[in-house]
Amino acid sequence: MENLMTFLESIPENTIAVTVYLLGSLIILWCWYEIAKRLPHPLGGVSWIVVFAILLTPTISEGHNAGIAPATFGLLFGVLTKEMPLVWSNLSAILVVIGLGLVVGYFWSKYSQRKAGLAAKNNSTAL
Repeated sequence: MENLMTFLESIPENTIAVTVYLLGSLIILWCWYEIAKRLPHPLGGVSWIVVFAILLTPTISEGHNAGIAPATFGLLFGVLTKEMPLVWSNLSAILVVIGLGLVVGYFWSKYSQRKAGLAAKNNSTAL
């Protein structure tokens, strides 16, 4: 047990924080994926993109721990301190990530539809 504690003390705090944050986010996104795939087709994908943006959009805030904080915390901090520029900058970052996710999702769905259509066409001509 002492060797384990010595090993853990040798790891910098920032590395542990980033690792826990990323692994926790991956677990949450995987769990939400399992829920979202049971939702109607576009609603499940859009909700996954929104959860992704809320969890993983980097913040614009300044400070010691701002490097690992998501924009959601910067948004909440801005609301609590009534700093509207901070609120709008973090909200706009979240909305940009959601917008990019929706664009990528749109093109992915078109690609998937085209691929499924070609596969169905090839299967019908093979019969």
